[in-house]
Amino acid sequence: MKYIGIAILTLALSVSAFAGGNPSVQCYVSFDQSGAGAAVHDYDMTQYIGFNAYFVFHELEMGLTVVSFMINNPQVEYPGLFASQSFTNLMDIIVGDPYTGMSLASTTCRPGPVEVVGYLNLFPIAEGAACVNILDDPDFPRWVVDCTTPNGEVDYYCVLQNGAIGGAECVGGDCWNPVEDATWSGIKALYR
Repeated sequence: MKYIGIAILTLALSVSAFAGGNPSVQCYVSFDQSGAGAAVHDYDMTQYIGFNAYFVFHELEMGLTVVSFMINNPQVEYPGLFASQSFTNLMDIIVGDPYTGMSLASTTCRPGPVEVVGYLNLFPIAEGAACVNILDDPDFPRWVVDCTTPNGEVDYYCVLQNGAIGGAECVGGDCWNPVEDATWSGIKALYR
């Protein structure tokens, strides 16, 4: 009986620790050049005409205040394809670097249900194919802090789709195989 009580208490505490207001939140790369974040995951670029790859979070039921992720570096990964690239933060605060891991934060609630948090401007100088990928920040989990007051609650996002340029075969998203939440004691048990 004692073990059943401990199991129920552990389950209750672990569920509440990960039960924010955005349980189905997803992110994706969009090439919707209006900047509205429509789900346009493929782009046919034209040499010498710059374009943007937008980073979009959707399924935000309780808004967004903080998110952590990183992106690949297309200018380095595809040498000779892009003359320049620059990341623009559309939130209020950026901590870190887009190519090594960053957290973006807003001083006010971004209400959703769709929020474009930043974009990567690329200027192509050659024809070719490339990918723009949303990657895991090495220092922080895939979290989205919602607008619950006073401190916000955390949910974990999945990547719906990365961006393909010029017909590139890019690694898709992982929303169909989401990462399962784990408790600290469960993680420690793996190493005993």
